[in-house]
Amino acid sequence: MSERRAVPAPPANAPWQRWRLASFEEQDAAARAPEILPDPGPDPRQVQEEARRAGHARGLKEGRAEGYDLGVAEGRARGYEEGLQEGRKAGHAEGLADARKQGAEEAERLRAIADATATSLAQLEEKTGQALMTLALDIARQVVRITVANQSDALLAAVREVLHMNPTAAAPLRLWLHPLDLELVRLHLAEELKTGPWRVLVDESITRGGCRAETSLGEIDATLETRWRRVAASLGRDMPLESEE
Repeated sequence: MSERRAVPAPPANAPWQRWRLASFEEQDAAARAPEILPDPGPDPRQVQEEARRAGHARGLKEGRAEGYDLGVAEGRARGYEEGLQEGRKAGHAEGLADARKQGAEEAERLRAIADATATSLAQLEEKTGQALMTLALDIARQVVRITVANQSDALLAAVREVLHMNPTAAAPLRLWLHPLDLELVRLHLAEELKTGPWRVLVDESITRGGCRAETSLGEIDATLETRWRRVAASLGRDMPLESEE
């Protein structure tokens, strides 16, 4: 005997319908209809596997991205550190080379200054020496002028030296003097004039204090200008007795 299904009661808020007795055909059709079972839903194991695969794919993607970012960051940091170290080394070497070059240039500059200073000092010393020599000759020239003008001993010594140069000469000897020196020589050197055939003559072009003689040995220039020129030449200077001012 087949089991009859209970007919569920209509809900309370369902619209009213007239009740009627079902026919035997309807009851048999309902009995023969297949039983409708509820949908069990997706397979949990399949869902779990799909979730696992999705998680794996996402984790792989995120892991790759994180690994890439981490690798880039580490590479950037490593490259920065290596570049920093290389830059420091290169900068140190370049700075050291520049410092050495600058030091060498500074030493060369100081050496040039020292050489120029030494040269300047040598030139200054030479100029100072020349200036002192010129000053000494100027003073000597003034002393000679004053001495000749005020003292007769200088003239007499020069004339005496000339008279004794050729004492045994037989030919006439001539002596030229400034007019103002003539009487002075005749007065003080009369005996020396008698030792030879001397003839004393006057020459106004001769500066006082000097003389000029003509002997058998040749002409003797004992003028003041010539004697002064010889003294200046012995000191390496060419300075006339009379100032050119």
